[in-house]
Amino acid sequence: MSLGSYIVFTKDDGNWWSRFLHKDIQHCFIAEPDKGLWIIYGKSRKSVDLYTVESYSDIIKESVILKAEKKQNARGLLMLNTCVGQVKQYLGIRNPFIVTPYQLYKRLKHEIT
Repeated sequence: MSLGSYIVFTKDDGNWWSRFLHKDIQHCFIAEPDKGLWIIYGKSRKSVDLYTVESYSDIIKESVILKAEKKQNARGLLMLNTCVGQVKQYLGIRNPFIVTPYQLYKRLKHEIT
């Protein structure tokens, strides 16, 4: 049984499009606890990142973290191949108008409250 997924929102690493995004929330990825480790899954500019870390302190520097629940069988037909698209597909969020990490953050924050 999974303990749940956490969506981590961070600053970007200086891509040219970062200036058009929220100043503190420019990138997102998934962190999921598993058997004493943290599985990290996210989309970067050039590749898909998938790795494990022993301590979550390695990944949360200057980050905002929200716990999220996956929805069963709620895949959208079309997702952009971005960090937001990957997280939306993982969580089963079908809203096509969520395209930035800050929009995704607001949606998840709204679901929590």
